Amino acid sequence: MSASLIAKLRHSQLGLCELVRVEATDWIIRVQANGNHYRVSPERRGEFEPVRESVGPTSAFEIKQRVQRQENLGRRNDSTSRNARRVIESLRVGLPSLDGSTRRLAVGFTEMESLINSFLHDIDSDGGGAMIMKGAYGQGKTFSMTMLESIAHDFGFITVRTEIDATENQLNKPHHIYHDMMRHMRLPGSNSMGILELALKTHDLIRQQAPRSQAERERWLQEHVQCFPLAWLLSDPVFVTKEPLLGLLAGDPNVPARVGRQSHVALPQPNRWPAFNAATQGDFASFLISGIGRLARLLGYKGLLVIMDEMEKWNQLNWNEQCRAGNLLGGLIWGATAEEGRRGRNDNPRILTHSRRCNGYPFTTTSRNYVGVAIAMTPREHDNPERLWSQYGPILIGEIQPFTERRLSQYCKLVMPLAAAAYGLTPPTDEELEEISSEASRMWRNQGDMTTRSGVQAAIAAFDNWRDWS
Repeated sequence: MSASLIAKLRHSQLGLCELVRVEATDWIIRVQANGNHYRVSPERRGEFEPVRESVGPTSAFEIKQRVQRQENLGRRNDSTSRNARRVIESLRVGLPSLDGSTRRLAVGFTEMESLINSFLHDIDSDGGGAMIMKGAYGQGKTFSMTMLESIAHDFGFITVRTEIDATENQLNKPHHIYHDMMRHMRLPGSNSMGILELALKTHDLIRQQAPRSQAERERWLQEHVQCFPLAWLLSDPVFVTKEPLLGLLAGDPNVPARVGRQSHVALPQPNRWPAFNAATQGDFASFLISGIGRLARLLGYKGLLVIMDEMEKWNQLNWNEQCRAGNLLGGLIWGATAEEGRRGRNDNPRILTHSRRCNGYPFTTTSRNYVGVAIAMTPREHDNPERLWSQYGPILIGEIQPFTERRLSQYCKLVMPLAAAAYGLTPPTDEELEEISSEASRMWRNQGDMTTRSGVQAAIAAFDNWRDWS
């Protein structure tokens, strides 16, 4: 593509130059002597003088008029172009943006879309479900979970998310995992994270629909939520104003259970909310999450989506730690998939064990909890934890396909028209697209890691080269 000439300029060091286009507030100039292109910020425009030639404007005023026309043209498409440029900048670092209009630019979105939609529909219609997303390092597992989270919000699900690690969020410490999930809770249509928005909406619902007395409210909540610790906590008429109670709901380790219980309008027995700090309490954490899933449904949402990333850390646990971690993970999977009539306290698989604190807790609610459990992991050659996890309940398996040069070429053809539009350029021709794809493949091979992220970055770098030299 040949860029149209706006004006001819002279620079004291570069010599004769051509002003070929305007991008936002920057000039793109071409040096006649060597053909090199440069970007000129508004602060440096004074270094260039107009050249009086018939092919271009003959005064600084005329140049200003032409530039103004270009800028006005850009403003008419400003919001569209700005959004497109935002997408390109996110692609430049390997992470496409996630709003509804641009998520299709994610590598492999077409393949994942059907799986994600089916999974979310199953949670809504069946009352729960579990899924594992597998993929090699750098192929986009974490991003696929982020995409799942975004689409889940569009569907109307509340989401919680945690990333397993070897320090703070160890899988065999259910109180840490629960706290991290609550910190990363998000409601559809909201950018804030944490349990406060859920608490406020719950308080409004109880005030409008539940009986007035605390005891009657607790019975009403137990009937709908089927989680007696939650029913007790939420039955306090002003629980949203009591930091200790909100701390219990959030799993805040700085709020002792005793302090939270004492702040409630109805002083309970310890089993209403036990001290939550033992590695054996996967049953209590799973029970609370099941109750929150039913609470989400009561509030008018589709349910609760639980996202657990970096789950290959399971393989780093010893046998005893895996048993404890399995009580949380297994409780979540079983609670999300067990059929009606087989969800009682003693119906859980034998490999799940109740904690001894307060004689233990059910792993889930007696009715379907509308919880979806989504697990992302990198498979290892000789480890196959999903075989063990399938004993907890049926699990949908998805696999992210490796990124190849053929897929990179297809991706370039998808992205380049948007990239050109973002900067006000005519889209590349078929021949230029082939050149861009070849350039992207060469850069990707030179990068060496052959990951999806570096492939995306190579595609945008190839576009940048085409844009600067076109």
